[in-house]
Amino acid sequence: MRVKVRELDRPVAVLSPINGQPPSAAECQALAGLIAMLEGNPVFNGHMIAPEEQERCYRAVGELRRLIADTSLLLPDDTVANETLAAMRAACRKYLDEAEAWDKKSGRRFSMPTFGFFQLLGAFREVIGLHVWRLGETFDLEVEGRLAQHFPGTRE
Repeated sequence: MRVKVRELDRPVAVLSPINGQPPSAAECQALAGLIAMLEGNPVFNGHMIAPEEQERCYRAVGELRRLIADTSLLLPDDTVANETLAAMRAACRKYLDEAEAWDKKSGRRFSMPTFGFFQLLGAFREVIGLHVWRLGETFDLEVEGRLAQHFPGTRE
């Protein structure tokens, strides 16, 4: 089920809407494509526990970072979405840095304990949820329910 972000109640934690020039149809289409890619990403689907699933998650976050960068290249330099896309890329980088720090500390790859993995993954999902909310509200985009679960103020 797809939902319009503008039709949802605004939780306190959500950033203020982006102000500026009205977005063009091309910008909206590029960002809608990015959100569709986010919806299909394994980071936002299912529960990952085993080491091979941690590896899959790390690779999926790296892929997200690349997709966000590629999307920003499609947009004009003066678009109001650039700041939000840069923040999303920074969140991906922080997640990958934290995961790598766990690996270095333990001396093994993909060795994060289950509780640490889920805490890090949950924080990442929430940060991305904030930014997707902001883009959805500003550009009047629809978001799949699976991704909307990670918006601030939702039950999960």
